[in-house]
Amino acid sequence: MVDRIEATLNRLIAFGPGTASYTDDAAFLQNVASAMEVAGEIPVLTEACMSLSVDLLENSSPQSAATHAVLTLLACCCMRDDNRELASRFGIFSLCVLLLRSSELLCKDTLLTIFDLIGTLCMSSASTRQMMRPCIPYVLGVMRTHPDCFQLCFSGAVVIGTLVMLDAANAELAAENDCVQILLTAFMRGHDKRKELLNRRRTSYSLRCQREEDESRRLCDNVIRWTEDALQKLVLAPSPVIDAKLEAADFGNYGDRVEVDELMWKLKFGRGKM
Repeated sequence: MVDRIEATLNRLIAFGPGTASYTDDAAFLQNVASAMEVAGEIPVLTEACMSLSVDLLENSSPQSAATHAVLTLLACCCMRDDNRELASRFGIFSLCVLLLRSSELLCKDTLLTIFDLIGTLCMSSASTRQMMRPCIPYVLGVMRTHPDCFQLCFSGAVVIGTLVMLDAANAELAAENDCVQILLTAFMRGHDKRKELLNRRRTSYSLRCQREEDESRRLCDNVIRWTEDALQKLVLAPSPVIDAKLEAADFGNYGDRVEVDELMWKLKFGRGKM
């Protein structure tokens, strides 16, 4: 399988967009990643594969099928420790930052894949979370500009929660970039959407519609859970910036949302223990 991946990466570099095989090769890499994820069997990539992946990401358009395919492949392969270490050596961290700098050019699927890759890369150690620090403003920027995309809010909250965990410098940088309000807004929107879906279900009789609404409700639950998790990790960092941002945060009118009021007190009590 690794030989086929390497051969496909070579073809994508050699022939580029506009050729007959380009779309098929990009689709092949995505299919390989999906198959590995389902099977739970991830091979160890060679240095040649990682080098070719870096070459493609550096020289392909951010909107290209090749960029999305390579990111998808890496996000899956880096679930394995050996591949995460290899990705670190080849500077995949910095490429994630470069791509996020052009986030306005990227489709939501590609942004989600970048978030998945960042989250996978930074989960292994404190040193990798430090290396991923420059990503923080860009991840929050994407969440700010796509407030209606709950998938990005969920994935972004997971990334931020991982990056600020037991890392005071990361937490302070996140707070400086309005992390508290961005996560809080996503938390409130998640609760509002969930209530809307529950009310709508009472009058919906289509089984297909109910399944779609169940999926949307699960996504809301994930947004609620992981934004709260990220906020609770954030307030554990000893930084006056976090105190100021928490004090200035807009929690809405007290009493309008019980869940938001409860979160506010959790965060303030958590902060008081510092």
